Amino acid sequence: MRVLIANSDPELSKAARLALRSESLVVETVAEAGEALDRAVAVPYAAIVLDLALPDARGVDLLKRMRRNQVAAPILALTDDPRPEARIEALRFGADDCLVKPVLIAELAARVHALARRAARKIGDCLEIEDLVLHCGKRRAFRAGQALPLTEREFVALEHLVRAHGQPVAPTELLDVLWHEKARPRDNFVAVLMMRLRKKVDAGNPVKLIRTLRGVGYTAGSPPD
Repeated sequence: MRVLIANSDPELSKAARLALRSESLVVETVAEAGEALDRAVAVPYAAIVLDLALPDARGVDLLKRMRRNQVAAPILALTDDPRPEARIEALRFGADDCLVKPVLIAELAARVHALARRAARKIGDCLEIEDLVLHCGKRRAFRAGQALPLTEREFVALEHLVRAHGQPVAPTELLDVLWHEKARPRDNFVAVLMMRLRKKVDAGNPVKLIRTLRGVGYTAGSPPD
């Protein structure tokens, strides 16, 4: 699942990125309101961390613009204002949660993960593409009614591709999702895993759901017309 951090403090963004990666989330960071709005509209993020003090936006203006543009992702707002009225205003105009800076990174990570889990439950435990069905809670996958013998990492990779809604997922992004230990696996780890996954999902099926975009990454979804 992807998380967007819109914040102009590079140290906070770096610390939050490292903390959230350990929660099996892929983190993108931006420092300007315009880019934050563009990405939030274009990408179905699992959660958004939004600093209400971005230099090119005023207060809750960006928050209101996101909601007016049908951004459905849960938003954790960050504010410099310690007054209760500031937090109430953020919640009133579309934030799902609010923290006063300076923030404890561990608390920020826990709140973002909770928002992402809650959003995933609203979307549903079951994901479907063509005749591929994923039961995310049970970690089980079926193709044309037949159970697929996926390993834990294969299932996580497939779920991440499906949740990307047809957008290409880079090998480096998959590696961030699949591998959180400091020691990285061999260079061809993702390619080998995707080869195994493609065999299990697409072998014997006339419709191929997993595709490789050379130089870009991988997608999962209905084949183009």
